[in-house]
Amino acid sequence: MSDFENAKVKVSEGWLQGYIDENLKVFKGIPYAAPPVGELRFRHPQDPYTWRGVRRATQYGPGAIQPVQEEENLVANVHGIPQLLMPSQYQEDCLYLNVWSPAKSAEDRLPVFVWIHGGGMIAGSGVECVCAGEGLAKRKDLVVVTINYRLGFYGFFAHPDLTEEGNGSSGNYAFFDMVKACEWIKKNIAVFGGDPDNITVAGQSGGARSTGILLASPLMKGLVKRVSIESGVVYWGFMKPQPREVMEQKGVDFMKKIGVESIADLRKMDAWELFDLYNANTDYFSGFSFCIDGKLLPEDYEKWMDAGKFNDFEVMMGSCAQEFPAAPNGVSLDVYNQYIEETFPDNAEKMKAWYPAGTPSEAAKMLTTIMSDFMLAGAIRIGQLCKEYGRKAFIWHMNKENEDERGHRDGCPHCAEMPYLFGRVDKGSYNPFLDYKWVEEDYRFMDVIQGYWANYAASGDPNGEGLPEWKSYEKDFDVVTLGNEISMFPESEFEKYQYIYDYVKVHGNPKPRRF
Repeated sequence: MSDFENAKVKVSEGWLQGYIDENLKVFKGIPYAAPPVGELRFRHPQDPYTWRGVRRATQYGPGAIQPVQEEENLVANVHGIPQLLMPSQYQEDCLYLNVWSPAKSAEDRLPVFVWIHGGGMIAGSGVECVCAGEGLAKRKDLVVVTINYRLGFYGFFAHPDLTEEGNGSSGNYAFFDMVKACEWIKKNIAVFGGDPDNITVAGQSGGARSTGILLASPLMKGLVKRVSIESGVVYWGFMKPQPREVMEQKGVDFMKKIGVESIADLRKMDAWELFDLYNANTDYFSGFSFCIDGKLLPEDYEKWMDAGKFNDFEVMMGSCAQEFPAAPNGVSLDVYNQYIEETFPDNAEKMKAWYPAGTPSEAAKMLTTIMSDFMLAGAIRIGQLCKEYGRKAFIWHMNKENEDERGHRDGCPHCAEMPYLFGRVDKGSYNPFLDYKWVEEDYRFMDVIQGYWANYAASGDPNGEGLPEWKSYEKDFDVVTLGNEISMFPESEFEKYQYIYDYVKVHGNPKPRRF
């Protein structure tokens, strides 16, 4: 029923014609759900429509509605948060996915690697150049899939009327989109040469937060085998979902502000006009976000995880050593020491020894390192829970820096693993989209990262021939350092990380701050 050799396959909705790129069959812009427009706005995703004839799958589908600019490689402020916005097509009809398959036949049953893009759940898409699948699929025997999903206002708007309409659930449409995509992939991936019984879902930043939600959601049972959570662990503090009632009240307040009386009226409005009204009346921290909706997330996330109710998935997770640019232009030693003394009054001298700074530049790097270690504490907690409930977990901490002056000054930032994972050679200058001339260490690191991730997607264990040993999480602190030198955390570091872990356990994961 297929002509796989010529990149032509039949999925549940009809025929698709992709194209061949060296050893890959590539299919872009595949609808995995019906367009969430009109009466389907603020509803759970519905089955995609069927078609007759052969649908061309050679161009990306549009990304979700989000802040848009026209110039390439421009960093802009989105609700006060720096974002790199990529020029693309954005519209409400956005529920599409893309497939890169190195399979030689539809019967190969290769492991499947599904990527959920980042962007703070308000921006980004599965079509951005840095997470295009060819750089990974060409080098490893993986079928790579990237997806779009609803973002921001359209992804998370909640309201009591929607809760009543949704049988006790509203909001979290972005996550329901991801579940729908996984259902479509499991149903159809075999025709692309993938194994529907060996699917890994991975995500970075907002995509990592999403993947952490999918780890917990009962709606994901039986759909995938494992998850990879990169720089966005959900557990403590500001990373935790709020009660649905908080989002519902925001929905009531927003509708009053814009003078709209009913959900039916909201669904009739032009999508971009409504989006502009939303942006004019909210900011990033007061806007809509994920919640305990009652269906996808039945109860408090921390309690749910602590009770072992999360899915029986294998878990790989971690973060970068300098995730948050706390002081991009340096910070005085007096300010640094004051922060240490006021934040850690019970252990200030040890903190200064663990995070030493002799110059304003070093102080800035140590500030972001401390805040990044807060994030790592959440991954360690998930590792503990996996161990307690018999799930296998692998935890990583990346310190690979660009091999130039800025890289060694600023460290290993948020998104740093992405160019290596996706094989985006000569990208990654403190941002995965920006140019950086790779040297020998970078190519070697790409081979290691792609090896670990591909092995994990294939078997649930990142270890393999030619790779340094990476122990599963059996005791505190079984964490691997990923850098030019790769090793498990030494015991000499345990006291520091125990203190950071205990601090976050008491105070929660503090919001990153600037100095």
